[in-house]
Amino acid sequence: MKRPLLSLLLLSAFLFQSCKKETTSVILSGPVGVNDLRNVGASATELLVSDTYTTLTVELQYGPGMQLQEQSVANLRSFLEQRLNKPGGITIQSKPVATIGKAVVSVADITSFTDKNRTAYTDGNRITVYVYITDASFDKGNVVGIAYRNTAVCLFGKTIQSNSGGINQASRVKVESGVLLHEIGHILGLVNNGTAMVTPHEDGDNRAHCTNTNCLMYYTIETTGLMNMLNNNIPQLDANCLNDLRANGGK
Repeated sequence: MKRPLLSLLLLSAFLFQSCKKETTSVILSGPVGVNDLRNVGASATELLVSDTYTTLTVELQYGPGMQLQEQSVANLRSFLEQRLNKPGGITIQSKPVATIGKAVVSVADITSFTDKNRTAYTDGNRITVYVYITDASFDKGNVVGIAYRNTAVCLFGKTIQSNSGGINQASRVKVESGVLLHEIGHILGLVNNGTAMVTPHEDGDNRAHCTNTNCLMYYTIETTGLMNMLNNNIPQLDANCLNDLRANGGK
């Protein structure tokens, strides 16, 4: 099994951190900017507490045929309500968007698509999160989700659908939910990437991931990978990750 490689994507000016081959996600550190153009984890505290932003809007856009299962969206709402202090409420807006136009996409493609299609941005007392489910695969192998800005994540719906919901495959809801909640965990600063650790538990070989193999933030979401999760429940955050979020103002 190959060790993770750290490579500079010159075209997009992103620092790309890859996990091992079975991973379900990667973390990308985006360009430093204002509000929604900052690094992954930069809005962790803002998302968790209500000091500045009392409401959250999730703008969920999906390419042709990539709409999330209703239960996956419900799981997202439940996760956010359980962890975030947003007394003004949490709104999830879901709508279709045009195809990205490529079978395989890069980080530059995703950020370009985001800049053209995202409509909800953090302003006033509202913080926003952008979730894009693309009808393409990622150009870095078996990756099915990335967190690429402080309030933006992408799921590779084409790869998820081809590896779930069939005979001897994990259910679509389990895979969609596991990947999506994992990426949300990253923009909440897990692990040690915007939300400080109460107790050391970051995987030294896989940055911003948990050492607990049963945790939602483990780099493979199980030692055999999320796609092989046939009979288990969707992974949950372990005690260390929960303690980190609470220490940073979350529930």
